[in-house]
Amino acid sequence: MPVVRIALVAGALLATAMTAPPAQAEAAAAPPPVTVPAVRHWEAAPGTWELTRGSRIVIDDRALAGVAEMLSGELAEQEGVRPRIATGAPRSHDIALALGGKAPGDSPEGYELKLGAAARVTAADRRGALYGTRTLLQALRTAKDPRAVARGTIRDWPTQGSRGQMLDVGRRYFTVDYLKQQIRQLAWYKLNTFHLHLSDWNGYRVESAKHPEIVADEHYSVAELRELERYAARYGITIVPEIDLPGHAVSIGDARPDLAFSCESMSRPNNSWEGSDRGHWTLDYTKPATRAFARDLVGEVADIFTRSPYVHVGTDEIPLAGEQNKCPELVAYQKKQGYPHPGDVLVEFIDDLDAAVRAKGKTTQIWQWWDYQQDTSIDPDKRIVVNEWLAPPEERAKQGYPTIGTQDGKLYVSPGFGAKPGDYGFFDIRTTYRDYAFTAAPGILGYRVSRWSDRTQTLPLTWVDYFARRPLAVVADRTWATPAGSDVRPFLDRYDQVGDAGPVDVHAATGAINPGMLSQDGWRASATSAETAGEAGQAARAVDNDPYTHWHSAYDAQLPQQLTIDLGSRQRIAGIRQMPRQDGGINGRVRDYEVLVSDDGKRWRKVAAGAFPEERTEHQVPFAPVTARHVALRVLSEHGESGSFASVAELDVIRAR
Repeated sequence: MPVVRIALVAGALLATAMTAPPAQAEAAAAPPPVTVPAVRHWEAAPGTWELTRGSRIVIDDRALAGVAEMLSGELAEQEGVRPRIATGAPRSHDIALALGGKAPGDSPEGYELKLGAAARVTAADRRGALYGTRTLLQALRTAKDPRAVARGTIRDWPTQGSRGQMLDVGRRYFTVDYLKQQIRQLAWYKLNTFHLHLSDWNGYRVESAKHPEIVADEHYSVAELRELERYAARYGITIVPEIDLPGHAVSIGDARPDLAFSCESMSRPNNSWEGSDRGHWTLDYTKPATRAFARDLVGEVADIFTRSPYVHVGTDEIPLAGEQNKCPELVAYQKKQGYPHPGDVLVEFIDDLDAAVRAKGKTTQIWQWWDYQQDTSIDPDKRIVVNEWLAPPEERAKQGYPTIGTQDGKLYVSPGFGAKPGDYGFFDIRTTYRDYAFTAAPGILGYRVSRWSDRTQTLPLTWVDYFARRPLAVVADRTWATPAGSDVRPFLDRYDQVGDAGPVDVHAATGAINPGMLSQDGWRASATSAETAGEAGQAARAVDNDPYTHWHSAYDAQLPQQLTIDLGSRQRIAGIRQMPRQDGGINGRVRDYEVLVSDDGKRWRKVAAGAFPEERTEHQVPFAPVTARHVALRVLSEHGESGSFASVAELDVIRAR
């Protein structure tokens, strides 16, 4: 029977469905698997491929043994089936992993996944094979029937080469376990880069044998970082280690004041940069001793991260030209060297560190800064990779620099500054998903979401983690294949169904861990009351896949209030997830609650009860799996002062497997 392409216009698809035999009509109607990122190309075929107790993972190359072992464990955790690993010819229900042939899209990360009697992943490179297994895992998790995926062929590859996130572990220490969870999540979304900002004003987080006096109490040992890099390599992730020099150096300067600028303008710029009022902000990069010290640190980091082709040396947020001209020692050095501008001294320092990095066989990365609101007569070596954060990356790439796009505002997550649309550092998933270009052009290596930890030192991890979850998925989807111009809401429905990389624990402390939600498509919501005059507070806004709308009970009503969802059919469910209103308001934020389920919407049974904390993050309410068509959240009290309102931004339902 011929394969039918899913990417048909609506009229052609309807005509096929009306004229084709039933089996072929079924094949034509089969949508691509629900994944993040979305697959690039899908051709449907009749029937399903099923994972069974007898399924094996068959490999044709020992280079894929690690991928196979990882997949076997992930299937055991997610699907309750642990396939054994074998060689030879695959049989029905097996999973075959093979290397060979031309990579889809001519990308080493491209792969083909053919779902027939067996599920066959073919790639030219281990990375492509790994990504094929991510697609298979997500397809199984989101499939309508347990352990059964529609047959068809996926050909998939990314638009961008480098895709990932930067995490600021300098200002705030994150545990190694959290870093490993982030590595799994990056690979789950087919992202390939984890940039670790390992030092900042309040902490140098890398063990140093040569300069132990600068190391923060909370830091990573050499053994931990080497093991972390090995762990990342299993998941196809490249770690980009960064130590930020010569600015952001308060803690280093406190330990080594002999290496820091003594002039007030460079030592204590006292501007909006956190820590800039404390002194020792900038190391004195005119001193030979400081240069030697910086080369020591670069060498140590390069020797720790042996697999990474990069060392990032920071060089951002040095006080600008006006402040530089107020610093006698800097001006004296500038004149001695014959430079027309003080900014030339920073460029000289960049090139000095670049030489140290290249001596280790690696490539230097830096932040854009040397030419921001200041003049220079020289530029850094154009082999250096520039992380462009004050503008889109296109112009920098045209200058001849290999460039990473990580634009402030559009791609920044800074929950210590702002946590709602319009705040500085708030990543608005709606506009970035729809409007940001993510341009693919010569010289643009890729894009990262930058997760900054300013002002988060006393905030719970759940808060910091929560605000990065959807942005990371947005970057994954848009840098893989999805073009600009798309509505974020269907994507967020996909995001919720796909959930998080395993192992998944709904009781974990890192935000609202998502084991996979039901699609909200076709749901109907109702409520005991809704405010529609003073604000748009209809019940439907709690199930519209838009975090920035919400249901609000009528202003003149009293608690308790109930928000009810009709799932459209009986479903096996294992919990709910409730997102409080996201506009910064507190009125109606749910405190005490009950969760009810029903088959007919009339006779209800309570399956959970408790109290949500007074915070903006979403929370899971797991319960023993039940089958029901209707789910209700009964609001008994609120965190707001009035004690009479109820509001919910999004109410999702956890799918039981």
